[in-house]
Amino acid sequence: MVSALERRVLDCIDDDELIRWVQALTRIPSVWKPGEGIGEEAAARWVEARCQEIGLQTRFEFVVPGRPNVIAAYSTHPSFSIDDLRSDRQSPIADRKVLMFEGHTDVVTEGDPAQWTDPPFSATIRDGRIYGRGANDMKAGLCCALMAINAIVKSGVQLNGDILLGAVCDEEGGMIGIKHFVERGWADRVTACIVCEPEENHVCIAQKGVMWLRCVIRGVMSHGAMPLTGVNAMYPMARFLTMVHAFEEREVARHGRHAFLGQPSITPTIVMSPARGEGEPQHNVMPGAAECVLDIRLIPGQDPDEIARRVEQMLAACVAIDDRLRYELHVIEVRHPTHTDRDHPVVQSLASAYADLTGRPPIYGGVPGSTDGTILHARKGIPIVTCGPGDIHIPHHVDEWVSIEEIKLAARMYVLAAMRYLRVLSS
Repeated sequence: MVSALERRVLDCIDDDELIRWVQALTRIPSVWKPGEGIGEEAAARWVEARCQEIGLQTRFEFVVPGRPNVIAAYSTHPSFSIDDLRSDRQSPIADRKVLMFEGHTDVVTEGDPAQWTDPPFSATIRDGRIYGRGANDMKAGLCCALMAINAIVKSGVQLNGDILLGAVCDEEGGMIGIKHFVERGWADRVTACIVCEPEENHVCIAQKGVMWLRCVIRGVMSHGAMPLTGVNAMYPMARFLTMVHAFEEREVARHGRHAFLGQPSITPTIVMSPARGEGEPQHNVMPGAAECVLDIRLIPGQDPDEIARRVEQMLAACVAIDDRLRYELHVIEVRHPTHTDRDHPVVQSLASAYADLTGRPPIYGGVPGSTDGTILHARKGIPIVTCGPGDIHIPHHVDEWVSIEEIKLAARMYVLAAMRYLRVLSS
């Protein structure tokens, strides 16, 4: 049940202001378009301003020009400094829990604006929803975290732990924002993280891992009218792709379906010839190399090193037909799947919050894609749970939207999760 003290903190949530915040942040285009001078900076400045209004200690750090992270923290410890969150300092909070709320300020392209019912960045309210690029993924979740922290600060409740907000850049790309965040030491003392991605407020305790492989087969370039004077790399690449498909079927048969994540997958996402950096395609030129990128989504039990060995064996078999053929295998990135036990305190805190606020049992789930949380888990071993407002299937769609009722619920879940995970010292 929600206690009287928790109810008092929840009463500090201003729903009208929360919705205005979601609209205001959605109206700031933050697609990475460096050629047009557009990126995350304006959105990050908006987040920074809200953090300062709330009274949080903040840092604003550029990862690369035009792409900043916002780091903000709240503590009732009398000698707290935001820099105490980094382990390279003697810190009075070293033994305290630190709960992180994580979100990103970048959004994917809006595509053709003419395909939208309303302008993509209008944040129009209609039928209990806010429409706009990024409203769902994930500016609503980020605003819910801001409002939850605001309510805790306004209430004056004393927590036996500290809150960290990370609003980072480039989640939709190479995740340079969260990587920089970790490298700078901001995650050093984090004991648990709530990733505020759109999951319909389900408590997602698992995420698929990801492995990206770049596979290149090199032959000998020739005139298209005289292919026998060279060696065509595309035929062995075609054989390789067929072998990859069969390998995926074997992995599915071997590992089955995870309760929350479904089956593993191996998906060729880029197939091209000539290979990158090796000239423009021409009708009358047989390129000297072909390449593909494999997007491999992992479930628990799969071994990325073993998968890489199997892929290399397939490449070797495909070039063995001609001693002039060569192959290259490049591991672009590996992030293992994540799992946080249901009995972990951060999961229990969110699950009990959902149950007490809705009168229904929590819905547990998993994330089929990859979030910044996989970096926090892989590099710092931080337990993560993904939970935020927004239909799971709407991100990246035309007419993206988020439910206002889910926004209100998420902000309240975050308040209770923070209070229950960190514990209350006094009010």
